[in-house]
Amino acid sequence: MAYLPLANLTHHKLRSALSALGIGIGICMLIALSGLSRGSLYEIADRWEAVDADLIVFPRGWGDAAVDKSGSGLSDRYADIIAREHGDLVERVSPVFTWTMELAGQDHMIAGVDRGDFEVITGGRELSQGRLFDPEGRFAEWIEHKLLTGGDAGDEPIEITTEDLADPDRSALELVIDTRLAAAGNYRVGQTVTTAGHDWQIVGIVPAGAMTRVMMPRRTAQFMFGSGQITQSTLMFVKLRDGVDTGPAARDIAGTIGQDVVPLSRYRAMLIERFGIMFRYVDAVNVIALIIAFLFIMVTLYTMVLQRTREIAILKASGASSGFIVRQVLAESLILTGAGTVAGVVLSFAAGWAIETLSPLLTVQITWRWIALAAGAALAGAVVAGLYPAWRATRVDVVKALTLE
Repeated sequence: MAYLPLANLTHHKLRSALSALGIGIGICMLIALSGLSRGSLYEIADRWEAVDADLIVFPRGWGDAAVDKSGSGLSDRYADIIAREHGDLVERVSPVFTWTMELAGQDHMIAGVDRGDFEVITGGRELSQGRLFDPEGRFAEWIEHKLLTGGDAGDEPIEITTEDLADPDRSALELVIDTRLAAAGNYRVGQTVTTAGHDWQIVGIVPAGAMTRVMMPRRTAQFMFGSGQITQSTLMFVKLRDGVDTGPAARDIAGTIGQDVVPLSRYRAMLIERFGIMFRYVDAVNVIALIIAFLFIMVTLYTMVLQRTREIAILKASGASSGFIVRQVLAESLILTGAGTVAGVVLSFAAGWAIETLSPLLTVQITWRWIALAAGAALAGAVVAGLYPAWRATRVDVVKALTLE
């Protein structure tokens, strides 16, 4: 009698296939949407954690909002103070100016960094194509001379024009991008792109995994996006000497400069705290999709029970117990759900591939943990969805069903 559930399902092939497909779509949504939301956020955290530093210095009061802050925030003098007052703890301080810039139809956080700190931000990644921006430091030296030392004009107002920035001899409007952005925008070394009101030249491409997808000279970022000033950055990365404990070092530095200093390893938790609410929205959508799918299973099984009232009555008249009938109906639910789960897992990998192919800047992270959670949810849903139809099958009136014409 073990073949009965499968035989009953194959007798109605289209209906059974549609029911399994409904489960498959729900499972696919659970795995793919969770993989998309978490994958994209975790990919950002992975890039920040690749920075060759131990601590991040943020302006006091930013808290978890620091993960999406940009613009002027910290005086550059804090870098000198940290290096001078904590030279026994600190190996290097790297100021970074962040801003938002649109490329390839999407906003990206850009990092303005000094040439000497480029490998700090990229985690040691070297350029795969082209060269570094402002290779000889001519623009940084020129604008520092203009704005920090007063230039050569005496008391005359210092004015820097768009033409000054666009001068090819100064290398001010140059960008280095990562390989994923280059693929998404079909960008190449030497290409000029227009964004943020200026024409920029892409001079280099770095392998994906750097802190940001777009990098430029820090002095350019400070001047253009910091109200014409070059004395403030957004944050600072601090590399500690070997053997220095991050916790006590962070507290000592924070006490000296009066700003927030957190371990780089805490950035992931800050990012999730800031944007993790989207996980709850995605999970709520997934739950609703699964409930609808299992209601579809319940309706399908209930309809099958009603259509097989006479067959169930014959089984009961032949000595089948209520437990046997319940097991047959639940077995049908489990078979449908099992087939749908397999289909959903396959569809989720296909969906992940399609999303990353059509949108190269998105990351879909499908893990066995989420596959296991989806399978567990499907198993529980299969049992729940089959309970009422199974109970209804045990309530069939044998005499009435057998005498019904």
